[in-house]
Parts: sequence; structure tokens; C-alpha cells
Amino acid sequence: MTPPRRILVDLERTRYPHSGLGYYCHCLELGLRTLQIPLELHYYRPRRAEEVDVHPYHFMHKVINRTPRGYDLLHLTHQQQDYFPGRYGERRMVTLHDLNFLYEPLSSRRYERELSKARRNLNGADCIVSISHFAQETLLKHQELFDLKPSISLEVIHNGILLSTEPPSSLGAAEASIQSLGQRPYLLSIGVLSPKKQQHLLVQMLPHLPRELELVLVYSASRAEYLGQLRETIHRLGLEARVHLLHRVSSEAKAYLLGHCQMLLHPSLAEGFGIPPVEAMAMGRPVLLNPATSLPEIGGEAAYYFSSLEPEAMAERVSEALGDFAEDPLRAQLLRLWAERYDYRRMAEDYARLYARELGM
Repeated sequence: MTPPRRILVDLERTRYPHSGLGYYCHCLELGLRTLQIPLELHYYRPRRAEEVDVHPYHFMHKVINRTPRGYDLLHLTHQQQDYFPGRYGERRMVTLHDLNFLYEPLSSRRYERELSKARRNLNGADCIVSISHFAQETLLKHQELFDLKPSISLEVIHNGILLSTEPPSSLGAAEASIQSLGQRPYLLSIGVLSPKKQQHLLVQMLPHLPRELELVLVYSASRAEYLGQLRETIHRLGLEARVHLLHRVSSEAKAYLLGHCQMLLHPSLAEGFGIPPVEAMAMGRPVLLNPATSLPEIGGEAAYYFSSLEPEAMAERVSEALGDFAEDPLRAQLLRLWAERYDYRRMAEDYARLYARELGM
């Protein structure tokens, strides 16, 4: 009897569970574990207890990592992975999330470091899976920066997440201050605090909206200089009582905030996908997005879009969208239906089919 083909799935980024990449890896593993497929799957991440199908991450693997030995396929789950420096005869699949470093104002040294990581992984790939058509188009637009294999297979598999459709009814005592926000009207934004996410525009917009409307910024990480600039802007505009900066909230608190917000705002300049808008849509909450990069692809006709990123025009658009949502009794259901296409089980099924195809099955 022929033994099953062996696949190693890189989940190293689950070391950072509050990050979007860590969450994607978590959802991918959950989805793959639900499947009954003729493949032998093993996972690379920090090991919890005695997990026989997990190869433990180690920081020295940046120097040498023989873990892929004996596997038919290695799935690198992001293009900047640097824990698999060697190759041991296995085929390689790489998930491309974005090439945002091409557009960010980085130092030349940082730019070259990011490009070098992406080149090493993408140039060595037998298959590149982009998380959006936009991400794939970006790669093709800048293909001259890479030396992709002539036989490379290019695919698109949208990210999938755990689709919570209702918020928790309450939170624990430690998060009572967050629960109190649910009793007041607020706009919500979720994401790393950085210039490319443009949260400063939301702060500048807030004085042009009714005083009872507050702004909640949830973030897993931040650029120190940018966070300082945000705090200074909040103080200068006298918005300390209306803007709430929440760092690394629990998954329950995030779901609570999503389910009770008036609207999720996402004015980002650089996105390969956009998980927070999907999370909000799954709750039936309206989302207002910047019509740039991957966001129109992910939000589709269910989302609202900014027509300008000037603070007064943004405030006017927020008011228009809130009014339209309040008058449309079917909009919440449309949002939930749209979000269903981003279910984590669908993502896992798509990857499993691609694993089999890449192995000639």
C-alpha cells in the first residue's frame, strides 16, 4: 500500500495570536483539521503539550532547519518567512499576503531586507497562492523584481476566518470598561497603528461628527512614533473623552466591540486582504472602506466606501452611510451573506485541493 503524501504546514506566526497573520494561521489549522483527506498533514509552530503532528518552532531554525526533510510539500504561509533557509527536495507553496513594503516610506536598508526575504521565498516557490486578486496583480506588476520559476503556478485563495454572527452578551469584570462602551454610540477601527492604516484621519474627522459619537481604535501593535502623533492629535483637538485606544483586547472583547459598533471604518492605504471588515460584516454591521488596494474586492457591493479622505468629507460620508443603513432593513442580512464566502472551512478546502493538485493527485 502506497503511504500518504506528507505535507508540512508552516504556522510559525501563531506565536503572535493578536496579529492578522497569526489569526490567519490559526484559522487555517482549524479548517484543515476538520477535513478527511488522503494526505498526511503536519504543522510547524510552538508545540502545546504532546502533539504528535506538530514540529516545534525554534529560534535557531533561522540558521538551519531540517524539519522539511521527508516531506513532499512545504506550505510557507507568508512570503516573509525566514525559518526555512534550506531545501531538502520538497516542493514549496508560498502564500502571498502583500508586497506593501514596495509602497511604504522605508529606509533603503529596510527595503532591501524586506525584498530579500520575499525574493528568497517567492523565487523558490513551485506555487504562489495570493490571498486576493489584488495581491496577485501586485506581484505580476512588479514581476521584474523577482526570478520566478518558468513553471510557477499562480492561484488565489481568499482568507477565511471564524465567522461570529453575534457578540457575547457580556464581558468579564476585567473588561467592564469595554462593555460600558457598548452602551454608547461609537465608530470602530481595528488594525496595527501605522501611517499606512491612516487612523489619524479618523481622529481628525471626529470633530465634524455629533459630539455623542465616539471613536474606538483597537490595535495589536503600533509604530511608536505614530502612536505618539495620534495621542498628540487627540490632545490638541480636545478629544480625550471621545477617542479610546485599546491595545490587545481579548477575542471576546473584540467580538463585543464589533457587534455593538455603529460602523467599522477602514481607511487603510495598503491591504492584501482586510480581516476586520469581514468580521464586522459577519456581525451584520456596516463597514466604510477606502476604495483602494484589496478592499473593494473584499467588501464588494455590501460595503460603503469613502469618496474623499478629507476629514470633513469623511464625516459627511459616515453620516450618509449611517443614515442609509438605518433605513435599509435588508442591509444587515446582505452583509452577513457576503461574509459567508470568507469562512475558514472553505479556505481550508481550497488549500487541500491545491495540495493534492501540486502533488499530482
